[in-house]
Amino acid sequence: MKNRMFSAKLSLGVCIFFAVVLAAALAGFPAFFRWFYVDYHHLNPANALVQQNVRTVIGAFYACAPFAGAALYMLIRLLLNILKNDVFILSNVRYLRYISWCCWAVALATGIAGVFYVPLTIIAVSMAVVGTLLRVVKNVVHAAVALREENELTI
Repeated sequence: MKNRMFSAKLSLGVCIFFAVVLAAALAGFPAFFRWFYVDYHHLNPANALVQQNVRTVIGAFYACAPFAGAALYMLIRLLLNILKNDVFILSNVRYLRYISWCCWAVALATGIAGVFYVPLTIIAVSMAVVGTLLRVVKNVVHAAVALREENELTI
């Protein structure tokens, strides 16, 4: 029990950290990515392919950011429920469902952007796998909720 609560608190801290990182990245990502992709790698900023890649990655980032923020919010809510010992409840099933949809939305956005910048397809495939895994976990938790509710009705 003690380890489970520590793990949930640690996960909550990590989620809050990444929410702060996401908020900072919303303002600083374009400048950082341009520096990293163009200046750090000594690429010609006037090259049309370099400009297209920069626009594609920045566009994909901003297309995915709302879904990442929503997923982090729902993950934080899920972890807060777990810390209150409310594990097998319908709101957690709903959070897992929405988080999986967010993963699939990111997979779709990065998959489309991957047509123009192929390395983004790695993110698309990864997010599709995570979204699918979350659907499986959601189905397991939903079955556990149904079992718990059935047992509560049994005398």
